[in-house]
Order: sequence, then structure tokens, then C-alpha cells
Amino acid sequence: MKKNTKNKRFIGYLILIMLVQAIRYFPFKFGGWNQVQLSFSYEYGFIQRGFLGTLLNLTSKIFHIPWGYMRYVHAFLTMGTFTLLILWIAYKTLGMERLDAEARRFLTGLALVFFMGPGWSTNYSNFALMELWLPILSILGMYLLLKGKMLWCIPVIAVVCELIHTGYVFLYFNLIIMVFVYKILLDNHVGTESADNRRFVTQHSHTKMYVFYGIVTFVLTSVLFLYMMFAATAREGITIEYVIERTAEFMHKPIEEIETQRELIQGYLFRDGGFSGIALDIKDYWLLLIVMLVMFSPFIYEVYYYWKLVVREAGKQGKFYALIPSGIVTVIPMYIMHCDYGRWTYAVFFYEFACIWLLNMTCDRAVKTATSKMMERIDANRTYYLVLLFYAGISGAFAQNLINPMVSMIESYGWKVLEALGLA
Repeated sequence: MKKNTKNKRFIGYLILIMLVQAIRYFPFKFGGWNQVQLSFSYEYGFIQRGFLGTLLNLTSKIFHIPWGYMRYVHAFLTMGTFTLLILWIAYKTLGMERLDAEARRFLTGLALVFFMGPGWSTNYSNFALMELWLPILSILGMYLLLKGKMLWCIPVIAVVCELIHTGYVFLYFNLIIMVFVYKILLDNHVGTESADNRRFVTQHSHTKMYVFYGIVTFVLTSVLFLYMMFAATAREGITIEYVIERTAEFMHKPIEEIETQRELIQGYLFRDGGFSGIALDIKDYWLLLIVMLVMFSPFIYEVYYYWKLVVREAGKQGKFYALIPSGIVTVIPMYIMHCDYGRWTYAVFFYEFACIWLLNMTCDRAVKTATSKMMERIDANRTYYLVLLFYAGISGAFAQNLINPMVSMIESYGWKVLEALGLA
């Protein structure tokens, strides 16, 4: 009872942090290209990013909700689902009996980093981006994989995510792949502390089943990605003028404003002008990425140090554990192709956070010991870690493009210095 009350109080603190973030980032960004894409539907053909628009279109017709109001339905349903989901995960995890005191303290600190840092505020500041459904659904897939139930849902979830956003294979698919790797390569080496733990970790069983569903999920998602990226196009009879008219109705804006998005719409739906969806932007933003790495280096080092502890504690299985944090390499192509670096960096942050949280939740033996040693390090340097926590809060939400205002400001001054030195 005392632990339950303590957890409820902590959730109350997290809600208070969210209220502060809501004030800090008000008014949030709501509109733009994200909502243009939400107006796309399979009414136009089997196109990229048409899944959510199709659901909104059907909902509008079934419940007689005007098309122009459906963006609000999507926005509050999306943000509400994400908020409730992460609060529920924090509450249920911190309330688990099998968690020892060190793991509970560690996860409490992680939750504070998530809510004080970019974890929640990014999705509030950039309100209800369509891609927010990718981590939401991926969390569901991770949970089902960990439980070992309804595995047939995993390829379905991955396919739906790919239909929502073509970049899913690079951004959040690594979360699903990570759990497959864990269950196939590492599950047999996980120690259980109690019979209760067997609800979450099933040892020495169903390996072939995980291999089968892992292959099916990977193949289906990859083939669909290739089709959506290089072949999907609007069907015959659909014109750009009709799409712009429907988009204007959806966004409650004059057609003249939507006309500014004509080139992008033509590229995604009609592939006019040789558009492929790929633009090598990194050459123009290399300084921004360097500044980002420097500014975030304390956090990068702490994540590296933690995984180093895990690999060391895993012994012979350490090489397999090292695969888990390496999953972020899937995001690299997005950095090369498009300059929405804030979105890509959020995906990296979310991946590492989710992996560390999930493995602590399973009471993995190597992770449990590594967490205990990490807490010893934190206890010995409390002032430093408090400063690091508030630094995460000051850095705040990621932008869609240029990481965040702090990094962008330093980059702009960097260019001025380079220009003054004749190096740019």
C-alpha cells in the first residue's frame, strides 16, 4: 500500500512536469506538412502515408464528422494515447514487486530525464505528428514479443507502421528487431529471481517461433518499404487539383495556402519531376551535427558507460548485448537523406531510452548488476547528475529540423566565425 501511494505521488510529479512543459511550449506547432499528409488516403490509390488519412476519412463518413474537424480528432487522440501510455508504463513498472530498490531508483531517474528532457515535450511542442504512432505501436509490439503472446500481431503492427510513415524501417523498426534479437539470442541466458518473473521472460522456449516471425516481419516490412519508396503512386483519374482541394478542406485553409505545398504533394503522390524522396542534405548541415554531438556528449557518454557495464557483466554473452545499443545505426540513412534532424535525433533518444527501460523491467541478470553499479556511480557523483538532469531540462524539446534552438543558435555563430576566418 505504501509503495502504491508513493508511485501515485510520483506520477503526480510527472504530470506537474508536463503542465510546466505545456506552458513552456505554448502555443505548440500544429499544422503544416504533417497535416497535409494526414489528408492523404487510399481514395487516391495505394500511396505513401495514406493509412491514417484513410482511417480519418472513414471515421468522418461513419460518424458524420465534418472532414475539416478530423485533424483535431487525430491530434488529441494521438497525444492523449501517447501521454497515457507512457504514464501507465512508468506507474506499472515502478510498482512491480520483483524490482529491487536500485533498479527502482534508476528507473525513477530515467522517467525524470524523459519528462524533464525531450521525451514528452518534443511531441507536445510538435503537436501530434503522424509519426508519433510509430513509437506507440512499436511499444505494443515490444510488449507482445516480451510476453510471447499473439506473435502474429507483430508483422501486422510493423506493416501498419510502414503504411503510416515510409521512414519507419529506419526510425522505430529497430525497437521490434531489438526484442527479436533479445528473445532469440539472449533469452536463454536471463536469470529469473522469482516465479513471477516467468510471466515476462520465458527461458529456453519458442526460439524457432521467434525466428519465424522475425523473418516474416522483416521481409514484409522491407518489401513494403521498397514499394512505397519507389513504386507507390496515385491512381489514374486523381489530379493534383483534387488533392489540393481536399487538403484545403481538411486544414480549413484557402486553396492558395495549400498551393505552396504543390511540389511536395506532386512528389509524394504523383512522382512528378523525378522526385524520389531522397535529398543528400548532410553536406549543408555538417556543422549542426558536430555541435549536436558536442552539446549532447555528456549524455552520449553516460549511455555508452551504462552499456559498457552491461556488456562486461554479461560475460560470454556480452557480444550479443553489444548489438542492442547498436540498433541506432538504422537511423543514419535518415540523417543522410533528409534534414529533419530533430525528428531523427528523437528516434535515437527514444530507442536507447526504451531499450534500457525494457531490459531493467525484465530483471535481466546482466542488466540488473550493471544498474546496481551505475547507481553506485550516481550516488558518488550526485551533484553532477543533478546538473545533468537540469541540463536535459534546459535543452528541452527537439525541433523537427534543426535539433533544438540551443544547438541551432551555436551553429549559426559557428558559421559566422568560419566566415570571418575565410573557412566557409
